[in-house]
Amino acid sequence: MSSPQQLPDEPSALTLATELVRRRRVLVGFAAAGLLVGALTGLLSRRVYSSSATFLPQASADQAMAGGLALAAQFGIRVPSGGTTWGPAIYAELISSRGMLARIATDSIHVAEMGGKWVTITDLLDVDETDPAQRLEKTIRALRKVVSGGEVKRIGAVQITVRTRWPSVSYALANRTLEEINRFNLESRKSQAIAERTFTEAQTKEAEQLLKDAEDRMAEFTQQNRVSTSPELSVKKDRLQREITLRQQTYTSLLQSYSEARLREVRDTPVISVLESPVLPVMGEARKSALKGVVGTVAGVLFGMIVVLVRTARRSSSPQLQSLFNAVDEALPRRLRGK
Repeated sequence: MSSPQQLPDEPSALTLATELVRRRRVLVGFAAAGLLVGALTGLLSRRVYSSSATFLPQASADQAMAGGLALAAQFGIRVPSGGTTWGPAIYAELISSRGMLARIATDSIHVAEMGGKWVTITDLLDVDETDPAQRLEKTIRALRKVVSGGEVKRIGAVQITVRTRWPSVSYALANRTLEEINRFNLESRKSQAIAERTFTEAQTKEAEQLLKDAEDRMAEFTQQNRVSTSPELSVKKDRLQREITLRQQTYTSLLQSYSEARLREVRDTPVISVLESPVLPVMGEARKSALKGVVGTVAGVLFGMIVVLVRTARRSSSPQLQSLFNAVDEALPRRLRGK
């Protein structure tokens, strides 16, 4: 056998390219191995079924009362308008929040693919934990991998997507997530409405008392100055009348706000509009075996090039290449060093 060809001290790019061509069989072998691994990864992976829903957050009706409360601010009365609108970004975060998923994690689902059995979410997601707290936490983490939410920016909507190995489970989880979003939203807005009603009720009573005080001062002034018509008294009377008018307007606005807050407190209408309801998937998602094969081929070629270049560095007397080889050799596992 002929000894390995010694490379020049300073191999050029052309020399290295020539070496890669000479070792093309090695590259082809690694490429074939990468192709095989990538294709098998796709073919042997479990098929996933996807079910999705799209909903549109409704603007809060509380914003309509913001203008009516502006007058109250003139007298230093601040009323929470409650007009904060939950945008798509907030709902997208809500879908993967712990508070949302914790309620779903304790559910059981009717799985048609298992003969119609009721199976807990924990068992479906292969969570093996005896401690209740840790089991719940691991189930929530597993749910985050199968339940996702995102914005549909072109229409300002939110999309829920659930991917599992069972069509019926994906469909049930998508529906359950949609129900939980609506429940969470309703409870949050009701809690806000209760706080607004309590606060507005107190402000309304205060405004009513201030109006009565202003009317009493006007009545007393009129009683004491029945016959006098001096300019000073006319100015004071006009001032008292303006105060009564403003107090009346403030009281009316607060009274209307109080009535609206009471209605919101008992309202149970949905605050999201479902544009696309979940459907039972009949076809699984593509496993992308061809794409994974291409990626594996590219990875195999790159790995093969590294192997060839490291071997080239070992045979070269170039200090730079020897340093590169030593660095790579030290990074390899001990059983692979020097091979």
